[in-house]
Amino acid sequence: MGEPLFYLQDSRGYVGNDMMFWAQEGAGYTTDLRKAQKYTLAEAQAQHDCRHTDIPWPCEYIEARTRPAVDMQYVKRDEALEGSGIILTITKPEKIKKERFRCYGCGVFLTAVDYYCGPCGRCGAENRP
Repeated sequence: MGEPLFYLQDSRGYVGNDMMFWAQEGAGYTTDLRKAQKYTLAEAQAQHDCRHTDIPWPCEYIEARTRPAVDMQYVKRDEALEGSGIILTITKPEKIKKERFRCYGCGVFLTAVDYYCGPCGRCGAENRP
């Protein structure tokens, strides 16, 4: 068995719940381990010593804890379903009606703040439910 290899995590941020690792050939950062650079123990330790936010993780440890995921940026519904026989019914979501408040005394429309927090400015009625 050869020398253990390490991924370098940039611990300054995450993408959703995903860790970011140094990408191959210094091409920024990635959450995709297939695109992450692997480092020797000496390389990983040297980079961590240089910048403490770069955390070395043993490749074997990280690879045992991965899960498949689908990045929505790379999928196209029309392309995927073309010729599949699936017909989607797309409906527009129902518009939620805004709640309206009326004074119990005079019936004038009130803002939510006026309804819950003070008397009616027109007739002085208390409108708290």
